Amino acid sequence: MLLSDALSRVRSFARRFILVTTVAISVVCGVLAVAFHRYLELTRSLLIEPALDREGVLGIVLVVLTPAFVFVLLALAIRRFAPRAVGANLARVRMAYNGEPTLIGPRSVAATFIATPISLGAGAPLGPEGPIVVVTSGFGAAASRWLGLPPKLVRGMIPVGVAAGISAVFNAPMTGVVFALEEIFGEANRGLLGGVLVGAVAAAVVERGLLGGTPILSAPFSTWHDARELLGFAVVGVVAGISTGLAIAAAHRLKRWWAARMPSMVMRAGAAGLLIGALGLIAPSILGVGYDSMSFWLHGGGTATQTGIAFGLKIIAFVLAISSGVLGGSFAPSLFIGTALGAAIGHTARDLFPAAGIDPKAYAIVGMGSAFAGMLRSPIAAVVIVVELTRDYELMVPVMLGVSLAVSISRRISRLSVVEQQMIDEGYVEGGEASDPLAHVTAADAMTAAPTTIPAEAPIAEANRTIGARRHRYYPVVDSEMRLLGVLTRDAIDAALAAGEGSRAARELMEQPRLVATSDEPVLEVVKRMQMHGADRCPVVDAGSSRCIVGFISPSDILRTRMRYSGSDEGEAFAFFE
Repeated sequence: MLLSDALSRVRSFARRFILVTTVAISVVCGVLAVAFHRYLELTRSLLIEPALDREGVLGIVLVVLTPAFVFVLLALAIRRFAPRAVGANLARVRMAYNGEPTLIGPRSVAATFIATPISLGAGAPLGPEGPIVVVTSGFGAAASRWLGLPPKLVRGMIPVGVAAGISAVFNAPMTGVVFALEEIFGEANRGLLGGVLVGAVAAAVVERGLLGGTPILSAPFSTWHDARELLGFAVVGVVAGISTGLAIAAAHRLKRWWAARMPSMVMRAGAAGLLIGALGLIAPSILGVGYDSMSFWLHGGGTATQTGIAFGLKIIAFVLAISSGVLGGSFAPSLFIGTALGAAIGHTARDLFPAAGIDPKAYAIVGMGSAFAGMLRSPIAAVVIVVELTRDYELMVPVMLGVSLAVSISRRISRLSVVEQQMIDEGYVEGGEASDPLAHVTAADAMTAAPTTIPAEAPIAEANRTIGARRHRYYPVVDSEMRLLGVLTRDAIDAALAAGEGSRAARELMEQPRLVATSDEPVLEVVKRMQMHGADRCPVVDAGSSRCIVGFISPSDILRTRMRYSGSDEGEAFAFFE
C-alpha cells in the first residue's frame, strides 16, 4: 500500500513537471516567434524599403542589387558557419522528427533566426513561418534535452514547437495544431495531441500579450450570393492546383539545373537575387513576405491586372528562390500566390458580371486556402486557417471546394508536396516505414552484445568447451585483436567432433558470413539485406575501421527489439494529457 501511494505521488509529480515544462517552453517559443517578426520588420525597413522608396535610376539599381548583394553575403556566411541551415525549413523539421535531430541543432537554429529575417528584409519572395518553425521546434527540443528529459519527450517537443510557432504568427492556435499534425508529422494520438494543444494555446496567449491579439494577417467577413458562384470558386481551385503543381515541379527541375550550371551556392544566390530584384521592378509587392499586399487584397483592394501580374511574378520569384537556396519558407508564398490569384479572378468576374454582386474578397480568401493546400498538401489546415483568420463560416463550402480541387490537381502534376520534394532533394526519402517502431533503431540497439566468440587458432574441442551448453547456430571466429574473420556453425563443430577431428583449428572449418552489419546501420536496412542474401542472422562489427566484433543479430533479437520499441512514442511521454 505504501509503495503504491509512493508511486502514485511520483507519477503525479512527473505529470505536473511535464505540463509545466511544456507550457514554459511554449511561452518562450511564442516570444521567439514575435521577436522574429519584429526583427524582420526592422530589416525590411533598413534594406528593401529604402530601395523601393528611392526614385530614378538609383532606385532601379538598388532594387535589383540589394537582394543580390545580401543573398551573396548570407550564402558566404551560411556556407562558413551553418551549411545545414539552407532552405527546406519545413523539410528540415520533418526530417529532424524522423531521426535527424542535428538538422535543427543549436547552430542551425541560431543561423536561421539571425539570417532569415535579413534575407526576407532584402526582398526574398519567401516567408517567415517555416524558419520560425525551425527556431521554435529546435528550441523546444534543445530545452527539453537540456532539462534531461527522456528522448521520446525531447522528440515530442518538436511538434509542440511547430504548433506554438504557427499559433503565435497568426494568432490561430487551431491552425498551429492541425498544421503540426497534418503536414509535419502525419500522425496523432491523445498524448501528442494534448502536448501540441498546450503549446499552441500558450503561444497564442503570449502573442495576445505582446501584440494585443491582432493577427499579422487578417481577413474580413465575405459573402457569396448565388450557387452559380461555385463555378467561379471552382475555377480558383483548378488554377491554384495547376499553378502550385507546376511550381513544385519547376522548382525541382530548376534546382538540378542550378546544381549543374552553378555548383557554388554563392553564385546561385547572386544570380537569383538579380533576377528576383528585376521582377520586383515590375511588381514591388512580390519582394519580401507581402502581408500588407495580402491584407489589401483580402479587404477587396486591387484590380484584376495588378493582382494577376503579382500572381504570375510571385510564382516565378518563388521558384527562383527556393531552387537556388535563398533563405525563407514556402508557407507565406503559397498564401500570397493564392490571395493574388483569387483576387484576380474575383475582380475579373465582377468586371464581367457587374450586376451579379460578386465580392472579390471572397475569391481572394478561397484562393488563399486553395493555393496553400495545393502547395503544402494540408487540406484540413487550409480550411482551418481560413476560418480562424475570418472568424466566419460563410465561405466554408467554397473554401472546401477550392481546396479539394487544388489538392487533387496539384498532386496529378507533382506527386509530392513542396516539403516532400525538398526532403528528397536533400537526400532523405520518407517511406511507409516511418511509422515502423524500428525506423529509428540501429543495429547496436537491437543486437546481442558481447557474443560468444571463438579464437581462429583454437582447436574444435576447445571451441566446444567454450560454447558449453549454448546451442546457437553460428559463432563468430576472431583473431587475437577480436577482429571478425568468419563464422563457425554448430553443425560444423558437431560433425568434426563426431569424426574425431577435435584437434583441427577453428580457422579451417569456419565460413564467411553471408553479410556483416555495422553497429550504426539502421536495423531495418539490416533486415532488408538479410532478405536479399537469404540470411536470418548476422554478426555486427564496430562502425569504425577496426572490424572488431561487437554483437550478433538473430530473429529473436529483431522480435525482442520490435516489442520493446512498439510502445515507445510521444503519446506515453505526454501521458498526463490523457
